[in-house]
Amino acid sequence: MNLLELLLESVMAYPDKECLRYKKGDQYHSITYKEFWDTINEVAIGLKASGVKEGDKVGILSTNCPQWTISDYAIMSVGAVVVPIYPTLPASQVEFILNNGDVSCLFVQDAEQLQKVSRNWPQQLQFVVQFTGEINAHNQKVLSFADLCAIGKQHAGSISKPDIHSISEEQLATIVHTSGTSGVPKGVMLSHKNIVSNVQAALAYNPVKETDIALSFLPLSHIFERTVGQFALLSSGATIAYSEGIEKILDNLQEVKPTIFATVPRLLEKVYSKIQQKMDKIPGFVRTILPVDRLIYKKLRKGFGGRLRLIVSGGAALAADIAKFFDAAGIPVYEGYGMTESAPVICANPFGKSRPGTVGRPIPGVKIRVAEDGELLVKGPNVMMGYYKQPEETAKTITEDGWLHTGDVVEIEDGYVKIVDRKKEILVLATGKNVAPGPIESKISLSPYLAQAILIGDNRTYVTCLLIPDFEALRPIANEKQLGEDRSAWVQHPEIRALIREEVIRATAEFAGFERPKRAVILTNELSIEAGELTPKLSVRKKTVLQNYGDRIEAMYNGSGYLPIYEQMDKESSLHIGTETTASTTEGKEIKSKQRPIWLYAAAGIIFGIIIRILV
Repeated sequence: MNLLELLLESVMAYPDKECLRYKKGDQYHSITYKEFWDTINEVAIGLKASGVKEGDKVGILSTNCPQWTISDYAIMSVGAVVVPIYPTLPASQVEFILNNGDVSCLFVQDAEQLQKVSRNWPQQLQFVVQFTGEINAHNQKVLSFADLCAIGKQHAGSISKPDIHSISEEQLATIVHTSGTSGVPKGVMLSHKNIVSNVQAALAYNPVKETDIALSFLPLSHIFERTVGQFALLSSGATIAYSEGIEKILDNLQEVKPTIFATVPRLLEKVYSKIQQKMDKIPGFVRTILPVDRLIYKKLRKGFGGRLRLIVSGGAALAADIAKFFDAAGIPVYEGYGMTESAPVICANPFGKSRPGTVGRPIPGVKIRVAEDGELLVKGPNVMMGYYKQPEETAKTITEDGWLHTGDVVEIEDGYVKIVDRKKEILVLATGKNVAPGPIESKISLSPYLAQAILIGDNRTYVTCLLIPDFEALRPIANEKQLGEDRSAWVQHPEIRALIREEVIRATAEFAGFERPKRAVILTNELSIEAGELTPKLSVRKKTVLQNYGDRIEAMYNGSGYLPIYEQMDKESSLHIGTETTASTTEGKEIKSKQRPIWLYAAAGIIFGIIIRILV
């Protein structure tokens, strides 16, 4: 079975059911399954009439929208190959993918995305289709999406509809370029069989009903959202509602009220951190008197729309504490694991049998084994055909007998897989000890005052880290101390430094002494895609980060410009804040918190109780 046949089953079963929902202005509009299928055929005929043929490479450079999904299926229905491109990529990287993928036709979202192409038009690119916005009449190589549909209608009598049943499951369906955390992006070739088998196996663990509705906000250019958030949903007769973007995600959750939500851990971490910040401000005795569900969980469920039956988390590791918190709130989170090269799901937590802190068990049909060095190897129908035009890289990644090297070091218990860290990112200290940075970084990032942490220590005698604060969480302190908007002043203020130090010590207390960071550099800016520090799916390119902040790292190891964490503090770096002192001057001791008079807690409790009665 191919991806078109998988969709056709839903079209035949639910022709008049809502398939896609999108917002135009202030109103939501819907497309039924039959309307969806008819438009796919129009676009497919339009492509054939415009010269696109079987085997051609057709790119999509856009944010999520109905046109994205329609184009995806239309391209595949004529036997062409879809080459998705992240809309956040700069022009230089877009150009690389277009050339590397031999893209001859390209769908773009608007004039802004078109500019990334028009400045240096690739030689093999024949024409571009623009989803929205005005078309430059002087550029004959650009036509609107509406024009392409019109061409399809015009030639409906002379050009037959695509014969989707003639498409072999072994045929190449898409070339998805990796994010390239450690080098130049590679084009992963996935067949219809790779993706269909992955969809069917994933649904066996986490079934989707035709009554489900999902909010789509992760980029469809990433295979996780495309397989889990598009192909799996549409093969089940569910409805996809498109988000207006990350800045509107909370509003859209309230409007759509989804039952299923696919996300990456970062969003859940943000929500968790904000809640922890609020909880920290509530006196302990108040929390014991008032029911937590009434205070937090009920509002959390409502914030996600009130109908969620499950959240699917993928793309990065999710802290067990966060999964347990959401589960306690009545919103179960099912973490999975995969990679672009495996279409992408390898493991998932089965519905009703989730084990927080793990990525679940191998999905049906997928075999796993652990190499001598702890690396996870994978074999199954979902393993890619190879890297496009890179046979040498393919041979390095897939063994002769079909085992895919994941590059991840794992532990397995009762069939459940736990990711330790990326094999290449394990820190080997000069002392000979190995440190897996992932779990430590994740634990530090759970602090409501720290957005990110990056451990350093390869070939060093001890571990240090780069810290990126959550500056919005620190703003109340900055305002109280009248620090203005200068973040440098913020991270140099003794009270903020004391708070950050205390948070790192608290977060890393469970780790061995040699794993804990002794020193830290506090950055005044977030990592960015523009600086090459993040991939489009927001994974950290550690090599680039270490290069960008190399001078500060060396200064830290040489004894200047750092925050002491687990080490003896000298007079200049001791943290005295008014009457509060940091009693911790030796490794592992906790910092004493500022004492507040008991009457303050009593007054706060009374006031908080009154507010709760008014609001709830």
